[in-house]
Amino acid sequence: MLRVAAFLGVFASAAGAQTVEDVADAVQGWLTEQDARGVVAIQPPDMSVEVVNLGLPVDQPVGLASLSKAITAVCMSQLVEETRLNWTDPVSDHVAGFDDVLVHELITHTGGITQDATQTYMSVWLDDPQHRATEIVEFMRKREAPTGERGIYAYSNDNYALAAEVIEASSGQTYEDACRARALAPADVEGMPSEHSGAFLSWGGWAMTVEDYLKFHAHWFDTQTEDLSGPAASFGGGAVYGLGMLSRPMQGGRNYWHFGGLCFPNRVNLGSYAVAFFNDWRVVVAYDVCVEWSAMAALDGVIARAVFASD
Repeated sequence: MLRVAAFLGVFASAAGAQTVEDVADAVQGWLTEQDARGVVAIQPPDMSVEVVNLGLPVDQPVGLASLSKAITAVCMSQLVEETRLNWTDPVSDHVAGFDDVLVHELITHTGGITQDATQTYMSVWLDDPQHRATEIVEFMRKREAPTGERGIYAYSNDNYALAAEVIEASSGQTYEDACRARALAPADVEGMPSEHSGAFLSWGGWAMTVEDYLKFHAHWFDTQTEDLSGPAASFGGGAVYGLGMLSRPMQGGRNYWHFGGLCFPNRVNLGSYAVAFFNDWRVVVAYDVCVEWSAMAALDGVIARAVFASD
């Protein structure tokens, strides 16, 4: 199954930030506890990205799992900028059969799409390179989605499968071509469908190096302002979900974070985490195990303590 953790992030206060080595050591300690290997990209404020091999090669593309959603959401935001669609369009203006969902509700998981057909079929589609958004959307039509309450955040990969169909209809391109041109090329990074999860491309199937994902994230998610770009929905605790990322205003800036994981026992097990703090430290980690929610929270915590520890 595809997993995503949505923690409320750290309530960090400005303190003496440590070094790249401190952050890498903190991540290594966490990996050791999980009996895992990993790779981490770290960027302190106004400095270049450093990538550290913690058991996985620095130049190896890694499966992003649910970190892929930010690529889809940014891609859609650029189509809005191009006026090829509007956030307030009914989805049915672009993809037939969804009169009761608005485009922005797909990105924020608030359109009442509460079931998740992807959880049933992803194991069947492992190692299949064909993007399967169209099949998911057909399953959604058959169950007459949405069936839940609109306006309430309810995380479902189906939203991002349907978003891919909207992107294709409004751009006249394949999802992959449209989003490579609009989300990845402006950030000067490369991405590809994962060899294992390419069928989940728009909701969990992109692969790239951790350095490239950090650069993508830095290009599109500005931590130095509280302002948000694009739609967002309340997640609770002062956090919001928007453009495939959780975020919260913090000391005049904004923290962004998201976890992802692919958990298919004896087949594919991996995880990923991206976090950017209001002081402009950024960290992206990928690892080769599937972990519990408590371990994800622990990773969030060790990174935050390393970044904000007093000298």
